Amino acid sequence: MTRWDAVRVRQGLVDSCCSAEQAGDQALRRGRPREARRHYERMLAEAIRLAEQFPDLSTRRDLTVAFNKYGAFWVGAHRLDQAAEAYAEGLAVATRLREENPDDIRLLRDLRFGEFTLGEIARQTGGPAGRRTAHDHYTTALALAEHLVGTDPHHTGDRRELGVVQERLGLLATERQELDEAAEWYARALSVRRELAAELPGDPRARRDLGVQYERLGDLALRRRDLEAARAHYDESLSLRRSLLGDDPRDLSTQRDLSVVCERLGDVALLTDGPEQARQWYDDSFAILDAAFGPKHPETRTLRKKLRGHPVTPN
Repeated sequence: MTRWDAVRVRQGLVDSCCSAEQAGDQALRRGRPREARRHYERMLAEAIRLAEQFPDLSTRRDLTVAFNKYGAFWVGAHRLDQAAEAYAEGLAVATRLREENPDDIRLLRDLRFGEFTLGEIARQTGGPAGRRTAHDHYTTALALAEHLVGTDPHHTGDRRELGVVQERLGLLATERQELDEAAEWYARALSVRRELAAELPGDPRARRDLGVQYERLGDLALRRRDLEAARAHYDESLSLRRSLLGDDPRDLSTQRDLSVVCERLGDVALLTDGPEQARQWYDDSFAILDAAFGPKHPETRTLRKKLRGHPVTPN
């Protein structure tokens, strides 16, 4: 095969891989998961062929991306076993590439992503075994995240990911009832997220992350029945989420987040101030969900069911 023949063959495989991925994405948007699966499997097969015929850093990194895309499809299909298998294959490719290219910072990020994602899947699987597996993956992701931040302390993306991993370790500790450990992880994540929000006041993602962190701290304080601390943390989260909603009033994710923190403030008020004060927060929470998602949405129904169990109910 001449050089130009090789270029044509390689480009043909790249085009075929991209075409299959785009077709899979379109099938998903149209609500056709079986068709999407066929396209994604063709994408993966082409990516494997490309990496085998032209085994350089670029094609093998693309193979990692293809495995991750296939894994994301299975996550969306709620098949966590299949998703974990695909992500593990992608991580294995990235690990080999890292061994061969120890100075490539992109591969460190690929490894961090793979370990973190496998941690997410294991945590969703649940049970003691799932939590142990999640802890192992999160711990490895943490070491990679800390190394990346140490390499470039000014890289905001790497700092953000460090805060995400720390927050997940805190969440995992909470699920294991290790509340002191959870507090330590949450404090570390809060420090990272406060710094980023201060440095990037115009970045909604930085403020959203900080709002999540205050909510986590509020949840932890509520578990410990430290109600004043819980209220203070939820108030901080409320302020940030109202600010975000002011920037984009139609953002459904922000509306949902705002509804959640109003509900949490209602829980605190029910324990400290009584039903009437709690009712105001619950009514606010319900009104936000109802307006954003409608009365038949699962989250709206769940909140209505919860409120029926309290001495206060939405109007």
